Amino acid sequence: MQTSQKRLGNKVKIASVATHRLGLIATEHIAKGQVILSLPCDNDETFPVLTVTAAKQVFRDILPDSFDSWTGDAGLLAMLLLHHVAHDANTPSPLRTAWLQALPTIGEMAHHPYFWSEADQEILQMSSTNKIYQRLDDMEEDFAWWKKQVLDVDRQRFPETVNDQPCFSWTGFQWAMTMIQSRSFFLDGALRCIPLLDMCNHDDAAEEIQTASAGGFFGSGGNKNAQLIADHNYEVGQEVFCSYGPKSAADYLLEHGFCPEQCWKTAVSELTFEIDPNDRFRDDKLDILEFETYDQAPMDPVQTFDVVSSTSTGTTQTDGSPDPAMMQFLRLCKLGSTDAFLLESIFRKDIWGFMALPVSEQNELAVVNAIAETCQRALDEFNECADDRGPEVCKKLRQAESRALSKTIAFVQREKEALDLKEYYQERRLKDLGLDSEWSPEDDDMVGDDLSFGQTRAPGGADYDW
Repeated sequence: MQTSQKRLGNKVKIASVATHRLGLIATEHIAKGQVILSLPCDNDETFPVLTVTAAKQVFRDILPDSFDSWTGDAGLLAMLLLHHVAHDANTPSPLRTAWLQALPTIGEMAHHPYFWSEADQEILQMSSTNKIYQRLDDMEEDFAWWKKQVLDVDRQRFPETVNDQPCFSWTGFQWAMTMIQSRSFFLDGALRCIPLLDMCNHDDAAEEIQTASAGGFFGSGGNKNAQLIADHNYEVGQEVFCSYGPKSAADYLLEHGFCPEQCWKTAVSELTFEIDPNDRFRDDKLDILEFETYDQAPMDPVQTFDVVSSTSTGTTQTDGSPDPAMMQFLRLCKLGSTDAFLLESIFRKDIWGFMALPVSEQNELAVVNAIAETCQRALDEFNECADDRGPEVCKKLRQAESRALSKTIAFVQREKEALDLKEYYQERRLKDLGLDSEWSPEDDDMVGDDLSFGQTRAPGGADYDW
């Protein structure tokens, strides 16, 4: 690891730790706020950073320009990691070889849900709205494409095993996905797996990895570095930590294979909605989502949103109020009947903004009912799972997500009882036109002798010489 140590500098080293296998250990006193480690965000000849750009370069003769996948950037980086495993077996590189050998093996990743037994995976599927089967299905579908279109075409370049370990195979792809999802950081607008920095373990109180120009926070130049900043003073021999960021308990479990204590204080559950395939106005709504969401990227007809309940000490407990973006999307989903006139082309540039506020009592009722029904279906599924089945973390997930779902149901029920108190589109429109109050004779007193209501001059009042 001598080559690795040169990259790490003098402040930390990679060593065995009691609870996390390997970690970064302070080799000198480190003061709070000090930059512990600074490594490039992009790949170069001596430092194999895994990025989407690097992956597309490696597979440039294989992938079509329109390549897209269910696993997204993570799946592409997983294939790049397997490429490094296969390439290093034939052409070793000191830093890359040391890093690859330091990664946990498939056997050491048995705690990760991707490698759980089918029975435990089924319990997890029933314990969260963040579905593990959906992730596994996405991975299987992507790997099937790679296998048929790429891997089986050239097995010399893409071997199924390397040094008796799975490589370009389904098991190898599963392992690579766990490596990428558990060890990558989203930095400078992209997912990146940065060797050596990925050895830093998580602590809730630590700082997240930050980016800075290669010359420092105020340096010049376009190159970026990923920096680990000390959240407190570290002494020699202490393990140095970073934070993997705010995520739900289910996201931590499915991506990193564990759930830190902090994530249980904020219960998060996911609700998924879509434009009804049988909606008579579906094409209009899809057109709005694709072209008329203003500065936002085009939206898919299927959207997932978080519902939250927080019990963090010192904070106001979240009351289950739905995400405004979810309400906006659902109002469009449920738009119809007498509100369908808003889908006319004359409103096309404005309709997405209209959906940010209540449209009509009928539409708002359909929205709150959809939220309540979706939450209740998830709760019913949780109740089908006995508390003594599966890993203990599944029980904790069910309890946490049930709290978020119940809070949301309670909130929308209160909303349902107060629908007649809300201001809807027609009322807002009349107010904009100044027509929101009843007419009275006194209103005429505000009009000049030569003016009548709604006009700028009396009929025939122009001084024209015909």
